[in-house]
Amino acid sequence: MRKKPRPSLVIDLVFASLLVTLFCKSTRSEPQPVLAGVVTSESNGPMEGVLVKAKQMGGNITVTVVTDDHGRYVFPAGRLAPGRYSLTIRAIGYDLANSATSVTVGKKTTNADLKLSKVDALATAAQLQPAEWLMSIPGMPSQKNAIYGCAGTCHNLNLPLKSTYDPSGWMTTLVRMRNWEPASNVDNPILLPYHSGQRPEDEKFAQYLASINLSSRTTLDFEWKTYPRPTGKASRVFITEYDLPRLNAEPHDVVMDSEGMIWYIDFAEAFLGRLDPHTGKTKEWTLTEFKPGFAPGSLGLALDQQENLWIARSFQGGIAKFDRKTEKITNYSIPAENNNVHSRTSFIAVGPDGKVWFDDTFNRRMYIVDPTTGQMKGYSLYPGFKWDLENDPGASQGNGENHFPYGVAVSSTGIGYWADLGNRNIGELDPETGKTTLYPTPTPASAPRRMNMGAEDQLWFAENNLSSRKIAMFDTKTKQFKEWTDPLVWDTPYDVVCDKAGYAWTGGIPTDYVSRLNPKTGEIVQYLLPSLAVNIRRVSVDNFTSPPSMLIGENHQAKIALIQPLE
Repeated sequence: MRKKPRPSLVIDLVFASLLVTLFCKSTRSEPQPVLAGVVTSESNGPMEGVLVKAKQMGGNITVTVVTDDHGRYVFPAGRLAPGRYSLTIRAIGYDLANSATSVTVGKKTTNADLKLSKVDALATAAQLQPAEWLMSIPGMPSQKNAIYGCAGTCHNLNLPLKSTYDPSGWMTTLVRMRNWEPASNVDNPILLPYHSGQRPEDEKFAQYLASINLSSRTTLDFEWKTYPRPTGKASRVFITEYDLPRLNAEPHDVVMDSEGMIWYIDFAEAFLGRLDPHTGKTKEWTLTEFKPGFAPGSLGLALDQQENLWIARSFQGGIAKFDRKTEKITNYSIPAENNNVHSRTSFIAVGPDGKVWFDDTFNRRMYIVDPTTGQMKGYSLYPGFKWDLENDPGASQGNGENHFPYGVAVSSTGIGYWADLGNRNIGELDPETGKTTLYPTPTPASAPRRMNMGAEDQLWFAENNLSSRKIAMFDTKTKQFKEWTDPLVWDTPYDVVCDKAGYAWTGGIPTDYVSRLNPKTGEIVQYLLPSLAVNIRRVSVDNFTSPPSMLIGENHQAKIALIQPLE
């Protein structure tokens, strides 16, 4: 379907160009910004790379800009409506000297210089991204890799490190944590439908955890290692965040339709939502729970050619269609003989013929639904696979010993592809023959994860293993790979999408950075997000702006964010 021009497109172009100009050398012909100032500290003077956040009081939209190499920040006209705004900042190791900073924005320029003060070690620790905790804590790489699972899935590392569990307490805690499903959080723990017990490596891991938490020391007296503040191109960006109405919302997948509306699903709860980025208003629909007693959240979201929403319902063992015109929800369960406690129908894509592809990750199966007939056809991606119910059913995930599908995409010719998170392969499935062909990535143990089909049937995907840490592309026509290494230590791409300008975007769970790759030059620009520990999962794009923007759900902050570069 052809995309309709979004009403604000021209405005976006004007303001993007305006801010680029404002960050360059001043001229008398420049239009006046509505809010500007200089950020300084006693120790550093003018500070580059400070994120300045403006949120209208009583509103749910926060707009963020970044200071230039002279410490100057600028909000051009049109980015902030007239009103009263609270100003906050993000700069590791610093905070506003006056925490209660507010300004009134009108038609003329409001000047608001901001002074920062250094914070103590404890306050600095509270500002650390999960990856910065991993950089700072003592331990061998193998030990840190083990604790990455905590930072890479459920919560920041301040929780386990501030605990007082001794090795015995950790042995019990590890089993308890292992049996919460991935969408769980501190306020909403959700049990898995099966039980995982202790594992052989638990004892050593428990001893390590007890050596770095408050059971063995009175304070977290580590040397904090942090990423540097943004500079250069990384500071030339607008970021708009939208607070969702439910404080416990977990927006996992987000997509934008042809009218510029943003749709999202909730990782933990049975909701489909729509956000109007012009007003910040949302509307949510409750999805049916068709597998009682199992977690109700969703993990995959896709638009079909009529822009109906298709939703992978994960532990519900099936998918759902939301009809845009009638608001009717139709559910499709996988066949009863394959629907068990391990079923996770997590990833979804719509083919060029309108057929809907989705996988059952833990049972290593792929399904195709024909919406016109309701018929469903299933394929085994790992013939002969059976669960060993006498052993830990969760221990086989991603161990490199078998295939673990974790992402679905379909080419223009109707061939399906899946990411092999448990190994190093891109799987290709011919729906006519049922034959699966595996293409190994150049990097061993790369753990491909989440994928999107781009122009000319180029398949973009993330290599999620800590030892790989790459953005990757598989040309489905030539069967050739290209890989680009993420320059940030401990940053692990989760998903990759390509925008209409040819840039590839990614983000990861342990850092608050999103990355834009220029495949032609290999340049990767990484933009720091305003919020802490956002937990980035699926990524998408807004192709209405110029240049295009990145669209993400902040899974642990109940927000949706648009990241618009200025060049």
